Amino acid sequence: MKDKTYVSAQTARRVLYFVTVIFSVAFLYAGNRLAMQSGGLFPPFSDPSLIKAKVISISNREVKEQQGFTTTDMVQSVHIQFFAQELEGTHKGETLLAEQVIDGMFGGQMEEIEVGDKVSLYLNPDPMATTTYAMGDYLRSDGLMVFCLVFLAMLLVFGRMKGFHTILSLLFTCAAVFVVFVPMVLAGYNIYYCAVMICIYTVVSTLLLVNGATTKTLTAIIGCAAGVFASGAITLLMTKLLKLSGLVSQETQFLLDLGTAQPIDLKGVVFAAIIIGAMGAVMDVAMSVASALAELADQAAVVTVRSLFRSGMNIGRDMMSTMANTLVLAYIGSSLASVLLLAAYAKSVLELVNREMIVTEIVQAVTGSMAILLTIPLTSLVAAVLYTRKPKTPEKEAIQE
Repeated sequence: MKDKTYVSAQTARRVLYFVTVIFSVAFLYAGNRLAMQSGGLFPPFSDPSLIKAKVISISNREVKEQQGFTTTDMVQSVHIQFFAQELEGTHKGETLLAEQVIDGMFGGQMEEIEVGDKVSLYLNPDPMATTTYAMGDYLRSDGLMVFCLVFLAMLLVFGRMKGFHTILSLLFTCAAVFVVFVPMVLAGYNIYYCAVMICIYTVVSTLLLVNGATTKTLTAIIGCAAGVFASGAITLLMTKLLKLSGLVSQETQFLLDLGTAQPIDLKGVVFAAIIIGAMGAVMDVAMSVASALAELADQAAVVTVRSLFRSGMNIGRDMMSTMANTLVLAYIGSSLASVLLLAAYAKSVLELVNREMIVTEIVQAVTGSMAILLTIPLTSLVAAVLYTRKPKTPEKEAIQE
């Protein structure tokens, strides 16, 4: 028969779990409503002017050659007319005549369509066109949804109930960023406060949902919060010392041209990108250290603050190199195309390193790595203090005697 204390503790954890879920739903709903009422922007789920269709036949294909940017450069432009069958909507099954235009003067054009491809169609904006509809892009949303569902199914198969909790926390995290954070920033709210608020919510809700209300979870929350705040402080300091403006790409220039209630602070965008990007790795490190030390504290006959802290540092040293590499490689991979372009046109390495875009990427990677380094001793210290204060069980007291 289970001990009454154990049963009551399990009941308290279940209650706190459901309270966390209810609070998360209320937080997301209230945050989204507040942002929308203040003028926040977010695209609707579907576009009524978009038509989903499947290519059933190609009626005509024309290829024209024209002179490129140089006298010796010849490029090809392809004009394809095809019939497509509407997949859904009021005219489901109807056959439409559409066209695809591939202009060879511009690089990065999409591939030519083939029979069986699923595409999106719009009303042709060209008044001189011979077709009513023009191809927008390949229809990728269906395949992407299947891909994500396979990932979620794998989480359930390998993680079981822990996988279910992970899926729930992942959904809440994505909703917090895209349903609350993005609209609030576009509505003119302070991006620094919004980023910190989202990070705190994500850390607390994720760890409570995945690991429950335990001393281990509390340790991880404190260590992770300290690491995130450290990354924010370092970001603010380096932004001022390196005189970063946040204007690092064409996308950031477009942000300045948005008709929002207040101009978007580009330095704040850099701040938010760094702490949100570092939060995942910091949370992983904090939880790993807290979990390992909890196991040590439970198995050891005698445990002291000093010995537990030393064990945490030893465990953390084995983690810091791989986690730092993870962050650096993630930032390099996300901006690889831009780095290649800048490197191709840079006159020297010194000029390349002094470009603000490269500097910002380096600051992001180094700041995230420094946050990991600071999270390890902070989490180890919190774990050492909290775990040694836990009441001893009769079995452990007997071993100690």
